Amino acid sequence: MSSEDFNIECSKDWKKIHEQIFGTIIPKHAEWTDIDDIVKVLNTIGIIPNSNHMFFPDGGGLDLEGAKLSHERKCIELLTGVSYIIKPRVLIFESIDSDLEWNYFRIETDILAASGVYELNADSFDEEVCELTPLQYVDRHHWDEGEYDGEKLPDTARPIIRYFKGSFVIFKKSSIYNNTTSTYDGRHAKVDANEFRLYIENACKSITV
Repeated sequence: MSSEDFNIECSKDWKKIHEQIFGTIIPKHAEWTDIDDIVKVLNTIGIIPNSNHMFFPDGGGLDLEGAKLSHERKCIELLTGVSYIIKPRVLIFESIDSDLEWNYFRIETDILAASGVYELNADSFDEEVCELTPLQYVDRHHWDEGEYDGEKLPDTARPIIRYFKGSFVIFKKSSIYNNTTSTYDGRHAKVDANEFRLYIENACKSITV
């Protein structure tokens, strides 16, 4: 598929996602605080492959494939191939322009306590652990070695990344924001939701980021 064809298909998918969530009338702003509603919306966003891209609070990004409730209380898992556990406070939608190019979703999180597996400093955003069974976490290296305490890992074992804080934003995969490499610095998490919307509004007007 050519770059032009991908952009066309991605725009169609992004519009379809909007319509599945809102219908034909797209609000300027929307929020979800119920954890089940948050999971439902994130699954709608992630159900179409290659249609969205999620930016992490400490930099970088991955495509969101969906979400599900976590075994951890008031937490969900963001699914990207690897599961990321967060404690969501609110999922925000912002409509910026009529062609949906700059529209985005923002996940604000509450503080999630560290598991205790590692000694971490106060600036740490996340920790990568091996989950042996639900809520039983050990050092990630056990996943790499395939054993724990001298025994083969159980079938339930998997690597998990737990985010303690920060916000995430989700844009259309082919968006100008996603295709501007400097946006991978986690800038969205360095300002609050209102400040970031203003930043995106200004970027939309100037067509630069």
